Amino acid sequence: MLAVALLLAPLVAGAGVEGARGQAAGQVASQAASQAASGVLEVRVLHGETAEPVRGAMVRLRQVERGGITDALGVAVFERLTPRSLTVTIEHIGFVPAEQTVQVREGERTVVDFALQPTALHLAGIVVTGTGRARGAGEVYQPTTSLTGRELERSLDSSIPGTLQGVPGFHMQYNGPGAASPSIRGMSGDRVLVLEDGNRTGDLYASASDHGVMVEPLTAQRIEVVRGPAGLLYGSNALGGVVNVIRDDVPRSLPSGVTGTVSSQVESVSRGGGLGAVVLAPAGPFALRAEASGRSMDDARTPLGALERTDLTSWNGSVGASWIPAWGFVGGALRIYDNTYGVPGEFNGELIPGGHPGGVDIDTRRTTARVRAGILTLRGFFDSVELDGAANRYIHDEIEGQLDGRRILGARFDQVTLEGNLIARHDHTIHEHPDDALRAEGAYGLAVKRRDLTAGGVSPGSRSGEDLATSIFGYEEFQRGPHRLQVGLRYDRHQVTPRRTNPIRVRTQQREIVKEVAARDFVGLSGSLAGLWEFREGWVAGVSAARSFRAPSMEELYSDGPHLADFSFDIGSPGLEPERGLGLDLFLRGTRPDLSVEVAAFWNRVDGFIYYAQTGETVRVFRDGVAPRVTPVYESRGDDALFAGAEGRVQWEVASGLVLDLTASYTRATRRSDDDPLPFIPPLSGRFEARWETGPWFVSGGFDGSLAQDRVPIPVRIGDVVERPQEPTDGYGLLNAGAGWRQTRGGLTHSMTLQARNLSNREWRDHLSRIKDIAPQPGRNVQFTYRVYF
Repeated sequence: MLAVALLLAPLVAGAGVEGARGQAAGQVASQAASQAASGVLEVRVLHGETAEPVRGAMVRLRQVERGGITDALGVAVFERLTPRSLTVTIEHIGFVPAEQTVQVREGERTVVDFALQPTALHLAGIVVTGTGRARGAGEVYQPTTSLTGRELERSLDSSIPGTLQGVPGFHMQYNGPGAASPSIRGMSGDRVLVLEDGNRTGDLYASASDHGVMVEPLTAQRIEVVRGPAGLLYGSNALGGVVNVIRDDVPRSLPSGVTGTVSSQVESVSRGGGLGAVVLAPAGPFALRAEASGRSMDDARTPLGALERTDLTSWNGSVGASWIPAWGFVGGALRIYDNTYGVPGEFNGELIPGGHPGGVDIDTRRTTARVRAGILTLRGFFDSVELDGAANRYIHDEIEGQLDGRRILGARFDQVTLEGNLIARHDHTIHEHPDDALRAEGAYGLAVKRRDLTAGGVSPGSRSGEDLATSIFGYEEFQRGPHRLQVGLRYDRHQVTPRRTNPIRVRTQQREIVKEVAARDFVGLSGSLAGLWEFREGWVAGVSAARSFRAPSMEELYSDGPHLADFSFDIGSPGLEPERGLGLDLFLRGTRPDLSVEVAAFWNRVDGFIYYAQTGETVRVFRDGVAPRVTPVYESRGDDALFAGAEGRVQWEVASGLVLDLTASYTRATRRSDDDPLPFIPPLSGRFEARWETGPWFVSGGFDGSLAQDRVPIPVRIGDVVERPQEPTDGYGLLNAGAGWRQTRGGLTHSMTLQARNLSNREWRDHLSRIKDIAPQPGRNVQFTYRVYF
């Protein structure tokens, strides 16, 4: 019954939309007619081969970050525009993205025509993450992937890390559907920054492998992944990369009518699914947005049986509104995300080393309030200034079972995060320049972030404390002909203060460990230098060098107890120094109607790389109601490390509608002192797919897999005890298939996607999983997604 309800919901939601759209459009048109001292831009989009109007194309005005969707005549109209030069970009599934620069003049109606060229490739039009402002995909200074439209629908999973598994350089650390966290180029935890509309999520995914990313992917508009150091705009904990889930909770532009999506998804491997809806509507000069979603899933099934304590139940809702005058916008949003999920402790009666018998249930709730405002029509040196702030409260309870009818609360984390960002931009495109002039644009900003963590329960494994981070940053870009250069600098200060300063004192079964505790103050300077060369139309070569800085996290400094849901006893190191890295990226990207290429090679030298090393020691952990058990000890250490590797994706339309799609990633990471491999580094892996797209249909088949990973840390010895920090992992190959249909009928666009992963139900292990020695990864999964756009 749940599956039937999920699949029928989009059909029911579409009723009555056309009438509401017409009424709202009339209101907007009448209000726009009264505006003075402004211009109007009319964008017309046609099919490049048939000259028919293209309905449903996404139109964006990059400098003012306004957007719209073309109507049945292929037209989108933007009223109340300040006279200036604007870059107009067009995106639509099945077409090559296009852009033009136009001049909006006061009191005039400017008309610009686009003829979109069809393609079977999946191509990104604009990127906003890590760029300071919206840019074309070819203008980005780092390897970047943007998932949107049909490609996002085909990739959707129950978690953000699961959705991004096909992105070059990206891997998922899987300890159950709810306990999934990201890894980019072998870096994970606090080095991968997950954002929601450019703000931190405020959860605890970065602190332990049993903590998931508390963001629902089903209602995302777009997901962007920046690979490599991206701390210039976002802070020092973006050494590995950035994931930005874009929803536009606070609308930045006024829609011409009621628009939105209703989505449903079901899958077999966990016997459940999700349902979500997003609605955006105008109300005079205001834009209103509402979103709701829910998800329910049973235990994941593997080829060897069910992986108990991997069920998941979540619900998510948000409301947002913005006032959008001619000069900019002012708005706010409120979001609540509630998630209950399990972390396994055993599989088929065998206890995971360090795990809790029967597993652990985790209850979480994230409440986020966000405000944003922007003046986009300044006429001085700066053309725009924006201010945004966010407040998050995240509550995380780890329930280890029940005793005499009461829940045993192993750990409770109550975290409040506050952040504020002020950024001012200037743009050379506003002014008239000779064709050979040196053009410049840039941004300067101030950011403040405060994290207040209260840790409680029987044994939270970490101390309460506060982390205050302040930073100043700026960058400038220069362009002359086909050459671009970006120079950036950032100053960071982190003040970490524990609530308790008594020494860390741990007695393992081998020795006693004592470490003095004190507040820490870290100061660092980051910088970047990047260049792009468009050596022929559609083809860009790039190089990026970055000096990065990351202060140790509160957990890395002050952990002092068992973390049973993470299968470990963690000991921090209060004397850790910050990580300082020097990274180099070389990349090539190219786009034409039948070919899309992005390949990159990277080298990243990190001094004082912080990671939890298995010491070979153990601790006996005692809990009421269960027998004492031996738990491995992990200690945070800072060793000099070297990361190097390559990644890339190639899409080639070898015949009309037939696309070959290949993705590959490789990372090699070692300690520089002895060339010993670092733990939890993914092996050479990749994905190949042959996809045929014609009209509204597509079918696909392919495989993904990896080679064996035998580069693991050498065994450690404590007295007579020898422990292997990590076992080698065999390679694997999984067969996949898919099919889909997308078409507009009755004013609604319907999209259906059927995906089958691991068709042969093969038993396989992922090297990054903490449970791989006992339990395999999920087996065959048939997933159906149905989405309606209105």
